[in-house]
Amino acid sequence: MDVLVFVLAIAIAIIVGTKLKTNIGVVAMAMAFIAGGFYYGLKPNDVLACFPTNIFFYMFFGTFFYGFGMHNGTFQNIAQKILHKFGKNAKIIPIVMYFAMACVMALGAGSNAGPAFMSPIFFGIVTELGLHPVVAALACFSAATAFNLLPWTSDFAQKTSINIGTFGEETARTISLTAMAYDIIFLLACFIVLCIITGAFKGGQLKEFPEAPKMTKEQKATLIVIACLGILLVVPMIINMFHKNPVTTWMGNFLDFRCLAAIGIVVLYMLKIGDINEVLKKSVPWVPIITVCGTGTLVGLAAKIGIADTIGAWLGSSVPAAIVEPVFMLICGGLSLVVSGAVVQPLMVSLIPGIAMATGCNAMSLAVCMMVGLQYAGFSPFSAGGTMATIGCTDEEERKKLIAPMILCAIAFVVVTAILAGLGLFDAIFANAQYTLTVAAPK
Repeated sequence: MDVLVFVLAIAIAIIVGTKLKTNIGVVAMAMAFIAGGFYYGLKPNDVLACFPTNIFFYMFFGTFFYGFGMHNGTFQNIAQKILHKFGKNAKIIPIVMYFAMACVMALGAGSNAGPAFMSPIFFGIVTELGLHPVVAALACFSAATAFNLLPWTSDFAQKTSINIGTFGEETARTISLTAMAYDIIFLLACFIVLCIITGAFKGGQLKEFPEAPKMTKEQKATLIVIACLGILLVVPMIINMFHKNPVTTWMGNFLDFRCLAAIGIVVLYMLKIGDINEVLKKSVPWVPIITVCGTGTLVGLAAKIGIADTIGAWLGSSVPAAIVEPVFMLICGGLSLVVSGAVVQPLMVSLIPGIAMATGCNAMSLAVCMMVGLQYAGFSPFSAGGTMATIGCTDEEERKKLIAPMILCAIAFVVVTAILAGLGLFDAIFANAQYTLTVAAPK
């Protein structure tokens, strides 16, 4: 009954929000208080404790900081330079966008910071070329998702650390690297297929693009501040990989993206690069932020009311072992459609030992299914991944065009991979892998 009430609360939030054309996140927050208080007996403070504070500040500071670049035309100028350089061969621009995003991620930008930086550029490009906006969104999302598990990135550290408690460090790293290898191959193939379907490789409105005007002092200053932020994020991490020392260790621990973005906002304001109030009003995407954090609060109730344990027990006892992996992936994907995978992963990884023991499934395969399912469904416009990929889309009509194709793509990515998992893809990869679970299965 608890699971039914929980699923019903999510369904009501989506249906009511859609029908009333209001923010789903606000409705989800209301449902969290209603379900949490009247049915589960939780106090308001207990419900508020489920609010994904970490995600909120990543999204807020990231979009606020990079909002100065959108506000003063820095990103638009960069987009014009790229178009001028590749305009005569516009057919390859989608692939250029994909690998540009990959390079940014390889430099250490996180799955929030990287898309926040590149999304405005990508949407400026597809608008000029007359391409469907989903091309920009998927170029951003697919490359960011594929390369956010490079071993030196903060996303690798975050996602791997969640799995270490269950698998130990070495096995958790192997799981993350396997997921990354699959992501790179699968998502690039999906992006190419989408470009073919939408006609992106035909070059769009192929024409000669004029040379971009020289950057203003404000734009140059904006780029310098952004570059400094990137250096302070990436360099200490790279140095620590080869020579760990107290200085770079401290920098790595305390100068994270949120901290540096907050400092960067003050620096940009002091340099009179933009009106801080105008950036807050026009460049911070409050609607998507509220959507992600509101739905994240509702899904976060699962930990407090024991729904995760209920799902695990059901999978272990009622689902045939042959389809446990794809079903587990679909469940992870279903939750991630409306909330960030970062919120769901700690809940789902705790279920793996019990499911593996009850069904005989390979626990490492289940972990990859979990990570892939959470990532791919994140392309939904109601989840964090989709939200960050479309940060640069400021036209409300273009945003409306994105909703249906993004949901369809997110579902298709998860379903196709679930089918491959059911056919034994991940079992074959881990057929000879030896591992020991550091957390015993619950009795």
